[in-house]
Amino acid sequence: MTTCRAALAAALALSAAGCHPRSPLPRTLEGEWALLRDAATRRAVLYDGFRHRATATSTHLSLPVREARARRLAEWLGWTEQELADRLAQERKEHAAGEEFLLCFYTSDTRAQDLDAPRSVWRVALKVDGADVLATRVTSVDPDANLAGLFPYLGPFDVVYRVLLPRPPSGDPAGKPFVLELSSAFGKVAVDYGDPKAVIPDQPWQPVPPP
Repeated sequence: MTTCRAALAAALALSAAGCHPRSPLPRTLEGEWALLRDAATRRAVLYDGFRHRATATSTHLSLPVREARARRLAEWLGWTEQELADRLAQERKEHAAGEEFLLCFYTSDTRAQDLDAPRSVWRVALKVDGADVLATRVTSVDPDANLAGLFPYLGPFDVVYRVLLPRPPSGDPAGKPFVLELSSAFGKVAVDYGDPKAVIPDQPWQPVPPP
């Protein structure tokens, strides 16, 4: 009983001081954003025999995912209604321009970590409805606390990229089976959104040391 009273007193003290031990709310694994993000996220791992070569974890930023992300940031950052409206308008404009993936990529050989280079060793393509749609732009993103909160699978060894592609000839791929494929002489990493058994990540990837 004494322990319970002490815990309650501590909680009341935190509340009185304006402190919230579970802030920010909602938490990163809760709510609409978490459900839509997880449904739009897949992971693929590349091995050469028993040697771990690369890992790719991607989230397809469909319009519902984009809008849920904006609303989550508004909750966390305390945006005004106008700030949220401006961000939603930006998200809709970017979605109208084509497809986007948030990609966390790890390679055991840092020389192959060049997706944003003008002449990257990697061919990045969205394979859907029998067509290959090539990435038009890949840019690296500096991770911060907000990004890590939004995408909890981001690992300390990952490099984060925005992958931009034209809209496929068959239209918006959301809800269809498709593959985001990264291929080079280093290997082929196929993030499969059509395989019901594909790995849906729930934590950061840790590199596997060679045997």
